Amino acid sequence: MDEQRAAAVPLTRAQRVLAGVGGLFFAGLAGLGGYGSFASVRDVAEPWFGGQAWIVPAGVDLGILALVSVALLLEWLAMPMPALRWMAFAFTAATVWLNVSAAHGDPTGMVMHAAMPVLFITFIEAVRHAIRRRAGIAAGTVREGVPLARWLLAPFSTFRLWRRMVLWQITSYPHALTAEQRRRHALALLDDHYGRRWRSRAPADVVWMLTDGVMLDQALARVTELTAPKPEPVEEPPPATTPAPRKPAQKAPPQKAPSEPPQEAPSRKAPRGVATDNEARALAILDAEPGITGAELARRLDISSRQGQRLLSRLNRPAPTHSS
Repeated sequence: MDEQRAAAVPLTRAQRVLAGVGGLFFAGLAGLGGYGSFASVRDVAEPWFGGQAWIVPAGVDLGILALVSVALLLEWLAMPMPALRWMAFAFTAATVWLNVSAAHGDPTGMVMHAAMPVLFITFIEAVRHAIRRRAGIAAGTVREGVPLARWLLAPFSTFRLWRRMVLWQITSYPHALTAEQRRRHALALLDDHYGRRWRSRAPADVVWMLTDGVMLDQALARVTELTAPKPEPVEEPPPATTPAPRKPAQKAPPQKAPSEPPQEAPSRKAPRGVATDNEARALAILDAEPGITGAELARRLDISSRQGQRLLSRLNRPAPTHSS
């Protein structure tokens, strides 16, 4: 991540120079402190150790340096061992006590004997903090603190934020703020969609993820899917039907003219109501001129000679008689 990349950047030239100067000062402080406390601690230990009293200050000071060196190395390797650190503090406190005892209750002497060991331990703690911070950020194990102003302005929500950082190993405070904003956004969507009782109406896994602040990417995707408005169904137009090919209209069969009932041969004296116009005219002509020829009858009726002869023959045919 960004912090890990920043931790991997080597020190600048100015930073290396400043670290070198601080190292020289530390070496001088350790040398002077060890030389100053050596004689005081040796004098205090002489009644019990005699001529071997110098072993006590030498062993204590070397033990402190060894413990501090190993503790700093383990911090650098992201494998801190608190027991080494506290043991170094214990030996330093013993050295301070022995030096203070050499002052025989004089306050000025006690302060002078305690000053250099306290400076030594303070410098060691500063180096240890820098190493632990740089190595811890690179390894992702150092958690950033929450600003005091947030604790004062929103203590309850800040405590819940800090609790989630501790429980789920969120080391970056800006990342924790971003996650909290996304969580609250999802809660607002659920409250708007389900109402105040969204915890009992929303899916159980979504409620768990948002309550504990875990798997927020998946939780927000689920919430967006649940609260998204459903699209209205689009009415599709009915499919266009191609008109069936029109069959050619069938011609109605020609209606036969109703057959006329056979007409009986008319009698000269009896009227013929069923006769046609030509027949009626022909009967009138025959009544007036019984001996007229077929050609003459055809001429008067404006028909062909053959039709006139046939009409004349049919009209001159005697009517059939019925036997009793």
